[in-house]
Amino acid sequence: MSITIKEIARLAGVSPSSVSLVLNNRPNRISEKKKNLILQIADDNQYIPNAAARSLVTRKNNTFGLLIPDIENPFFSKLSKTLELQLRAEGYSLIIVNSNDTFEGDMILIDLLAAKGIDGIFVVISNESYLHQNIIEQKLLQLNLPFVMVDRIFDSFSCNKIYFDNVEGSYIATKYLLEKGHRKIACICNTFISHNSLSRIHGYRNAMMEYGIKVPKEYIIPANYRIEGGYEAAKQVLDTDCTAIFVCNDMMTLGILRYFSEQGIHVPEDYAIVSYDNLLSDYLFGIKVSSVNQDVEELGVKAWNIMKEAVRQDKKKEIKQKEICLMPTLVIH
Repeated sequence: MSITIKEIARLAGVSPSSVSLVLNNRPNRISEKKKNLILQIADDNQYIPNAAARSLVTRKNNTFGLLIPDIENPFFSKLSKTLELQLRAEGYSLIIVNSNDTFEGDMILIDLLAAKGIDGIFVVISNESYLHQNIIEQKLLQLNLPFVMVDRIFDSFSCNKIYFDNVEGSYIATKYLLEKGHRKIACICNTFISHNSLSRIHGYRNAMMEYGIKVPKEYIIPANYRIEGGYEAAKQVLDTDCTAIFVCNDMMTLGILRYFSEQGIHVPEDYAIVSYDNLLSDYLFGIKVSSVNQDVEELGVKAWNIMKEAVRQDKKKEIKQKEICLMPTLVIH
């Protein structure tokens, strides 16, 4: 068991308050000799600060929260890991919660994190929450702590936010297929009323329009962002005359590949596919799928930088929101 401040004080022959001042590097009039003795005793006995007690004094517990929609999605798993490593390296901890991509989950978990007395929240909202934008906005504005919207945002909401240019990402993906000679290109996407989904459909349409192609309604196939969504969407692709598919995330691509494999359909021989997120290369053996790359590490690092600045501003009672849009790239396999 770690030594306590009272025990250090007894061994050093000083008061507990003097020990606290030294260990917390606070201004004091304690002699250098006594300071060194206190630090030596603490080090020799592996003193561990009481985080809860320290938070009562500093009104900070050096802990932040991350709300994500789907921990099984490699994109959000990588974002969680990136943020956790960044925070840990600077002496902070991260609580990660998963909403299962539901509005109810968002509402419950935002309250849960706030009740933990954390110093700030990174928020990746569920797709369902786009149907309840005003409620989520009010929930976030009522928080008495900084927050940063990450990846999924509300366009009209003035707050700290960081995201990727989804219009550009889907445009370059579709254009690549067009440049390969394909004209009949399906778009498998989540047609939910969300920033990312609508932006990716928009970029797809922009590229098709640039080539003078009118998109038949059956080419846009709705699916959730999960493996089962892609699996079911693949069945609908076979009912079209498409020769290529733009898939709006890697999880759905896995579902498509599973169904195609069961049916003896080969990629890219039978269908060309461009995916989104570029997180599948370690899992696909013998199948080459080009994909839009979103630098998740850059997203995490810059989200943390925004949060640190927001915490400092909060101390000064300032309100200065920051918005960063990152650019995706196409990785050809």
